[in-house]
Amino acid sequence: MTPAPIHLSGERLMLDPGGALFWPAQRLLAVADLHLEKGSAAAIKGNLLPPWDTRATLDRLAALLRRYRPATVVALGDSFHDAAGSGRLQAADHTRLAAMAEFAAFVWVLGNHDPAPPEGIAGTSTAEWRAGPLLFPA
Repeated sequence: MTPAPIHLSGERLMLDPGGALFWPAQRLLAVADLHLEKGSAAAIKGNLLPPWDTRATLDRLAALLRRYRPATVVALGDSFHDAAGSGRLQAADHTRLAAMAEFAAFVWVLGNHDPAPPEGIAGTSTAEWRAGPLLFPA
């Protein structure tokens, strides 16, 4: 599938069919609502979901990082399904996400599901992120 270009505030952006926005001029990749550890959050409440949701999401994110090689990744809120989600990451998933955050500067825009920065994962946490003429809210 081919990314679709759009123009916003005089900037050329690419809408990726993988569920992301890439801004070539800024080498910025924006993703939203990853909901990492949704399966483990459901399991705590007795609702069993397949336990591979985080791994599948990280696979898709890794593919986007390989495709675009961004300098910055802006995760627009609800990156984790709840405030304790980063603490429930499997060791391999934690290591993988931490490596991604070493590859590109991660900006964690805090959302209603994840109101605090993820523990043990590099990056900047903020209520919103501005780059050039664009504002990235949760």
